Amino acid sequence: MMHWLTELWAAPAALGFALLFNVPPRTIVACGILAIIGHAARSGVLALHGDVVLGTLIAAVVIGLLADLWAGRQGDPPAIYAISAAIPLVPGKFMYESVQALLGIAVLPADGNGAALIATAGISAVKAAMILLALSFGIAAPLLLRPHLGKAG
Repeated sequence: MMHWLTELWAAPAALGFALLFNVPPRTIVACGILAIIGHAARSGVLALHGDVVLGTLIAAVVIGLLADLWAGRQGDPPAIYAISAAIPLVPGKFMYESVQALLGIAVLPADGNGAALIATAGISAVKAAMILLALSFGIAAPLLLRPHLGKAG
């Protein structure tokens, strides 16, 4: 499969969550497009041998800025677009690896050495937490960069 086709798989995840979050029907297509753009941005950073946390931060900033621009034109809150579009960037792989390592410790015999499993669990959990922080700060970037957007009046 061509590499760019894998980016399209971000759209169904975003669209599923957009429907779950009951976003207005007119916003569905934009949520999917933002998810594809964000996932492609992260993949681009990874292709340049960047770190997954940095790639996620850049992708989330791109999603946040584009969601802010699109929402401003449509008169909608940016969160409608940004949250659903960022769902495919959630670090499920690292969360899974952390839990699997912890479960591996649970089944070790009493004299077993679980040092490698503890290290795997810790590293994966820290990566997952850092990715979640990157998503949070990236999506909030427009508000952080232009604080007057959040003020009424």
